[in-house]
Amino acid sequence: MASGHESDDPTAEIMEATYRALCEHGYPETSISKIADEFEKSQSLLYYHYEDKEDLLEDFLRYLLDQLEAELDEIDEDDPVQRLSAVLDRLFPRDIDDEGIRFRRAILEIRSQAPYHDVYQEQFKRSDDLILAEIVDAIEDGIDSGAFRAVNSQQTAEFIYSTAYGGIELGVTLEDEDSLERSRVAIDDYIDSHLRMYA
Repeated sequence: MASGHESDDPTAEIMEATYRALCEHGYPETSISKIADEFEKSQSLLYYHYEDKEDLLEDFLRYLLDQLEAELDEIDEDDPVQRLSAVLDRLFPRDIDDEGIRFRRAILEIRSQAPYHDVYQEQFKRSDDLILAEIVDAIEDGIDSGAFRAVNSQQTAEFIYSTAYGGIELGVTLEDEDSLERSRVAIDDYIDSHLRMYA
């Protein structure tokens, strides 16, 4: 999520303030008042729209998901190998900076609350389904074009996605950039050695 740019949209500015607060404090320590501290306009506007942190984070997750959907729609790659790589880049960039690590850690913290929060669960399921569908489509296009081996596209997509998510969780939990890099390289190597017809 890009931050720090000018916007005349109060909703976008509230979402940017939420992003900054989560990066700075993480989910447990982020409060509505800390989000308000990051909000450059009238704090009364924030309190008018949201009663508490959970209420705001519900909208924040929807906002992130809308952004992700737009980013995936913008992928314009005819080559299925490049398309699959582009989808994975949205989930697991090759170079994640400190801010990206802190933000992903906050998202993992929010995700841990999903079993106890129906709206969180709904949004994470929507996100998972969206990304998995994109990976499946890229694999099936690759099979059809002869770029990929004839594999079970759903199972392979779930394996790639689960491996990527596990790599992110391990790396951001430990704040280990080397671990993140190794995990992404391992995923790319798996695609080259097990999925591509001609690695």
